[in-house]
Amino acid sequence: MKKEQYFFVITICGAFLAALLLIFPFLKFLVFALLLTYLLNPAKKALLKKIRSRGLCAAILVVLILIVIILPTIYVSTQLVREVRSTISFISTSPQRYGYLEKAESIIQNFIGEETDLHEYKQQLAAQVRSFVLRIAPNLVDSLTDFLLGLFIMFFVLFYAFQIREDSFERVRALIPLAPTLKDKLVTEVQNMTWAVVYGQVVTAIVQGGLGGVGFLVFGLPSPVLWGFVMIILSFLPLVGTPIIWVPAGIYLLVSGETIRGIGLLIWGGVLVMNVDNVLKPRLISGRARIHPVVVLLGVLGGLKLFGFIGMVVGPLLLGLMIALIRFYEEEYLGIRPASS
Repeated sequence: MKKEQYFFVITICGAFLAALLLIFPFLKFLVFALLLTYLLNPAKKALLKKIRSRGLCAAILVVLILIVIILPTIYVSTQLVREVRSTISFISTSPQRYGYLEKAESIIQNFIGEETDLHEYKQQLAAQVRSFVLRIAPNLVDSLTDFLLGLFIMFFVLFYAFQIREDSFERVRALIPLAPTLKDKLVTEVQNMTWAVVYGQVVTAIVQGGLGGVGFLVFGLPSPVLWGFVMIILSFLPLVGTPIIWVPAGIYLLVSGETIRGIGLLIWGGVLVMNVDNVLKPRLISGRARIHPVVVLLGVLGGLKLFGFIGMVVGPLLLGLMIALIRFYEEEYLGIRPASS
């Protein structure tokens, strides 16, 4: 390699690192914008057949994203923060917490047949819960100024990304140093993994947690948004899942004398929430790549910590893409075929 080439490579790497530092504060919004551009590419193609103007098509898609995704996300984020603060206040100062503690003692005593005293643990439990909630709350929503600025940048990028022509993607694809057939297989592998992660895992989890939160709202339980969010995270856990929240809540209503509400919540959870995994997920990922629940859970939790709410999608997608690339390398260069399940 000539000196000029060394200089060129070093300069490119330095410029890349400098550019990365510049965009890093808004990296999550840029990644989400590119992800939405990719996911909505079929909708863009369909819309372009009826609307010849790429600018108008991009404007329509941006408005739809604002209405369908961003505004509900802002509302849920605000409500979640409000309910987290309310829960902290209830645990710390509300005199009603002693009444709930006594009911919990009664329920436990009925199950184990022995007298139970939870009052000696109430202060320690309250301190631990308060500490936990205060620790995770700042990661749920960014500061308002940064969030609004990031949204502005995201929509700005989206508007122009939707106007990119198909040959631009072909130029990026041409940079991949692989044979044409291997490029096709790699692109297909990445597409299947993206679909499996975004629709097969994340979307079904959001639907499950959303239905669980609606159940809490319908049957009069407190903090439906907070518990719905918790159920979204728990839906990634095999065997445990969302029943760890709505089953005890239904039993609590039954023990408290709210028989109709308790039975209603248990039916709601058993019929609607649980069947999302059995009905919706198989239809979404039928014939496509599957991703292990552990990978999705780590991606969701890590993504939430690094990127906030957007990380719920970006985190598992990044891990999924890494696994797709590893599997592609094993199959094409090491001759390792995936074991049949």
